[in-house]
Amino acid sequence: MLESMEAMKTALRVLTAINERRYPDPEDVHALRRYAPSAASLPVDELACEVIQQAMKVRAKIRGSSATDS
Repeated sequence: MLESMEAMKTALRVLTAINERRYPDPEDVHALRRYAPSAASLPVDELACEVIQQAMKVRAKIRGSSATDS
C-alpha cells in the first residue's frame, strides 16, 4: 500500500508540472516507468494517469480484503 501511495504522489507531481507548463522532474518520470513498466512507452501524462489507476486498484483491493476480514 505504501508503494502505491508513493506512486500516486509521484504521478500527481508529474501531472501538476505538466498542468503548470513545466517539465516534470526526470526522476519522477523515471519512477513512473518503474511503477508501470508495461505502460512506459506512453506519453508522460498518460503514463501518470495509468500509474494512478493502478494505485487506485491496489487500494480498492486492500479495502475489499479488509472489509471481508471484519
